[in-house]
Amino acid sequence: MPDPDDIALVAREWIIKADNDLKNAAHTLKLGEEGPTDTVCFHCQQCVEKYLKAFSGRSIHILFKDT
Repeated sequence: MPDPDDIALVAREWIIKADNDLKNAAHTLKLGEEGPTDTVCFHCQQCVEKYLKAFSGRSIHILFKDT
C-alpha cells in the first residue's frame, strides 16, 4: 500500500494544478465579451477533473487502507 504521505503529496499537487486552472478561467472571464468562452469552459472542466483526481486518490486510500 502506498505511503499516506506520498498520497497526500500527490493530492496536493493535483489541487495546486486545479487552482491554477480556476485562476486562469477567472482571469479570462475578466476580459468580458472579448474573452474566449471556450477557453474558460476548458479550464473549468480541467479544474473539476483535477479536484476529482485529488479527492479520489485520497478516498481510495482511506476506503481500502486496512484491506
